[in-house]
Amino acid sequence: MKRFIALLLALTLLSGCTAAQQTGKTEASAQTEITEKTEETQETVETPEDENSFGLSYLPEYGLNPYSCTATVNRALFSLLYESLFSTSNQFRAEPVLCESYRMIDEGRTYVFTLAEGAAFSDGTPLTAQDVEASIQAARSSSYYKFRLSHISYYTTQEDGTLLIQMDTPYENLPLILDIPIVKKESVAEDYPVGTGPYKLQGDRLVRNRHWKQTQELVLDRDAIELSACGSTGELRDNFEFGSTDLVYCDPNNAASVGYRCDYEVWEVPTTVMHYLGFNLYSGYFANNTLRTAVTYLLNREEIVTEFYGGFALASSLPCSPYSDLYDAQLAKSCDYAPTRFQSALQESGILTSPEYEYHQGIFLVCSDDMVRVETARYIAQLLNDAGLNIVVSAVDRDTYLQELNDGDFDLYYGETRLTPNFDLSEFFRSDGNLQYGSIKSTSLAELCTAALENTGSFVELCAQVAREAPICPVVFKSYAVYVTRGKLTSLTPTVDNVFHDSASARSLADADKTYENADPTAE
Repeated sequence: MKRFIALLLALTLLSGCTAAQQTGKTEASAQTEITEKTEETQETVETPEDENSFGLSYLPEYGLNPYSCTATVNRALFSLLYESLFSTSNQFRAEPVLCESYRMIDEGRTYVFTLAEGAAFSDGTPLTAQDVEASIQAARSSSYYKFRLSHISYYTTQEDGTLLIQMDTPYENLPLILDIPIVKKESVAEDYPVGTGPYKLQGDRLVRNRHWKQTQELVLDRDAIELSACGSTGELRDNFEFGSTDLVYCDPNNAASVGYRCDYEVWEVPTTVMHYLGFNLYSGYFANNTLRTAVTYLLNREEIVTEFYGGFALASSLPCSPYSDLYDAQLAKSCDYAPTRFQSALQESGILTSPEYEYHQGIFLVCSDDMVRVETARYIAQLLNDAGLNIVVSAVDRDTYLQELNDGDFDLYYGETRLTPNFDLSEFFRSDGNLQYGSIKSTSLAELCTAALENTGSFVELCAQVAREAPICPVVFKSYAVYVTRGKLTSLTPTVDNVFHDSASARSLADADKTYENADPTAE
């Protein structure tokens, strides 16, 4: 969605920092020297003075390897350098790119992918299934992608050049999580891997990749795109304000954000980064099921979005983005803001009159590295205190935060996690999940998570059960932002990993799904 901001009157936020990591790990900070990896050519290029010129900035500190880079601003370049088997739209639907077609067999445990004919890397090397194999392996070792690929048990290139992927459980929507950059297998560990995108790196600019096979019109259609290497978010801001940079992709609510003033247009980018309340089911106030399940009614999420996220978030009472087809509006409405329902449940819980809680002080744990979360936690704590509880916010550094989560030293916490594009909640509830703080692991919920992977129709049942048991309470899904110099781009439907996405030219998943054309797609 597009928002217009007036000249010199708007103050907003700019960030070159990281997208949220499901594990909560901090960024790598190795200095990366970007060098030209492709042959010298004589492509026509534009000068910065050209009226039609376009510039991008990036942070070389974080590199341009899509598997190891955690700087959101750099991922704008990835949208031009790399392509994936599928792209994920801003409605969280899979769109075929490097995959020409696929078949699903063995009740969804096995997929066979046929690659797009004629697809080639920017050095002219044809794309093969071995390149996709190497890219999947690199992604499985990446903190950014590895959790979405955790259900892949085996993959191999077949004799006919197709790629076979086997899952450890029936999996209806595998294409949805395969929006992973595909690079030339020999370059997966390089600072600048070779990709199949419409541009390639040449010195301090991006130039057209003459081997690019796609035929659709480009949202950003220039012979050359000037690059500016920056050492800080302040330098990113200056480049954007004074004209050498025409687009910045960022998380406006990141802790390292800086303010700026200039004339721009901004597009909001929905993400799968969920901010939520997690509860201690073992001890404290919220071991009481009646109270815990009622907390959702206390939260005016739309007000939270406006007051604390500057509008760059989507209110959601379900563990799913409202833009996803998995989102059930009727169920969400039943969990929305209803303060009188909370008050009734609080009285029913007996917490306020129980001697057990007469002197109890509830600890609300939050990571001090993220002031948006800290301020939101303080707001929610005040609501709980106004209702008669005794809640104290404990804002601590990341290491202490993670330690106290693991130790169970909290009544509730304000968390952040990047969910997969199909909103798999398994990490919360399975016994080896990395998010099951507060004794919330649950065999029944884990089984529902598996059922939802097999059949998306089961996702509503999973959400309903989460609402009934309330081990977590969703608050918002964060949004990122694409800021563009006014008038430089006119058509844009950006997604988290494809800033220059154009929904009008995208293929639909039905165009590629050949599952039911033959009984056995592997038969000769």
